Amino acid sequence: MTHKTYKIYTIEDGIVSEGAEIGALTLKSGDKIPVIIVGEAGRGRKFGVLPVGGLQESALMDALKNGNYKGLNEEQKTIRFGSIGATKTGNPKLFVAENASETDKVIVVFRTPIGFRGGNTHTGDKVCEEFKEDEWGMPKLQPVYADFPGEILVEGVIAEGDAGRMGSGKQIIALVPKNKVFRIGYSGRRYGAPGAHYGVWDGQRLMVLTKEEREASDLF
Repeated sequence: MTHKTYKIYTIEDGIVSEGAEIGALTLKSGDKIPVIIVGEAGRGRKFGVLPVGGLQESALMDALKNGNYKGLNEEQKTIRFGSIGATKTGNPKLFVAENASETDKVIVVFRTPIGFRGGNTHTGDKVCEEFKEDEWGMPKLQPVYADFPGEILVEGVIAEGDAGRMGSGKQIIALVPKNKVFRIGYSGRRYGAPGAHYGVWDGQRLMVLTKEEREASDLF
């Protein structure tokens, strides 16, 4: 059976890069396995781990085993195409591929930050506005967003402060369908950085824009 293979991208605070960086997960046995990690370790935090198969004979696999990336360039630390399968326990697993056979979906690693003392959200596009109570109990017209359109494969949690009490948010790895707009929202102090980004996979490229850029460009 031929597995469907997809392009892989990473989004970090609105910046899109091709491929995803591979890291190493050390097992209790001492063995190291290749993974893509989102989130972080610690109280109020959570690692989200997507195992990667198909690297057994690569220079990257050797580097992961010995813990030494010296001699590898950035290109060699990333994978750009993959298919989605399952581990023996039924959890998602990414298998490295040489190209993409499908354009109807794309694999995206969302390394989404949070604002100072804030959080983040991953949703669909804005659908309407409704009156809702604000933090002081006063009615205020607020936007309503559709559910996140992608299939979330792995979820991790980042946080600020001890036990995440100063703020926390999610980072995800998802299979995102073509022509479905997604929104990455940030709360907390952003010190001039955008409060949200909007993105869409059009079958050829992954576009991520601010609200103002989206309105000015009229690309989606």
